[in-house]
Amino acid sequence: MAMTGVLRPVTALLLATAILMLGGGLQSVLLPLRAQMEGFTDLQIGVFGSAYFLGQLDGCMFAPVVIARVGHIRAFAAFSAVAATIPLLHAIVVDPIAWTILRLASGAVLAGVFLVIESWLSAASDQETRGRVLGAYTLIHLLLVMAGMQLISVKSPEEFELFSLVAVMFSLAAVPIALTATIAPVPPRRTKLRIGWLFYFSPAAWLAAVLTGITNGAIWMMFPVYAKGIGFETSEVAVFMATAVLAGAIAQWPIGSLSDRFGRRVFLAGGALVSAAFGIALVAIGSEQTVLLYAFVAVFGAASFPLYTLALAHANDLVNKRRAVEVAGGLLLIFSIGAVIGPVISSAAMGILGPSALFATTALFHILLVAAVM
Repeated sequence: MAMTGVLRPVTALLLATAILMLGGGLQSVLLPLRAQMEGFTDLQIGVFGSAYFLGQLDGCMFAPVVIARVGHIRAFAAFSAVAATIPLLHAIVVDPIAWTILRLASGAVLAGVFLVIESWLSAASDQETRGRVLGAYTLIHLLLVMAGMQLISVKSPEEFELFSLVAVMFSLAAVPIALTATIAPVPPRRTKLRIGWLFYFSPAAWLAAVLTGITNGAIWMMFPVYAKGIGFETSEVAVFMATAVLAGAIAQWPIGSLSDRFGRRVFLAGGALVSAAFGIALVAIGSEQTVLLYAFVAVFGAASFPLYTLALAHANDLVNKRRAVEVAGGLLLIFSIGAVIGPVISSAAMGILGPSALFATTALFHILLVAAVM
């Protein structure tokens, strides 16, 4: 089936994802850089990074209840409206404790947004197309995150405008979903997240979700701090991080397509192995070897960013479509547990061993992921 035929039923979802991630990409660079300018310590930055994922845990609990009550479209509109107010509050109240609370709230409502999108995409696809559909979703997710990162150069992080721009994007993301003519999935009758049930059906996806949560949480929160720590200027940080994100985006469609044909587990293990190898390589090379840094971080991104998507597709292959919300919510909950841990572990390691400890940390957990899915 051609790419356009596979993706036509989910066009509104992918457009909403694009707008949302444009704001999310800007925010991912804006908050750590502004925090550094305000004198926050690496540990404080790691803690409010973990707070975001702790908020996702709460979101995974209440979002299925909201979806079951009002449906996918109204739930998305409500979650995105609340999400849009939070960046503005970051700019108004600049304080480590306040930002930690705000990141908790942001994680909760954005978990709801992602749960609506991912469960809808899973329900709208089958085992023969799910890898490509979710791969396209993650490709758009990462490409627009990368594009959003580049907006950091529009204004100084010390000014209000960039926070306002994030809020605008989060607001506009609701428009394609509100106006879509595509019929949303039937809301789930059962809203309880059964983590044990999910492990029974797919231990590989369960373990992959928690381990990729640890590595992704560390990368998304601490990569700008790592880049600054090895000597990159503020204007170069976004470009360096975007290299990893772009490589991960480009890899999504071919890896998703191949996994539709040959199965998910081999690509989960292979991607984790490559991620571990190039994480170790990033620790070993010197900060003056700029070309190698860019090359290695590109391979790292291409191997590591598709891993959660593969885990989500693998789990959905094993259950009825009516359980898409349960699967998406359960895996996001497990991912979030890992992502709470990741920034704290990596920031503590970086504080003791230096910025390159970020990739030593991710390499350790990627090796564990290889062992978990073999």
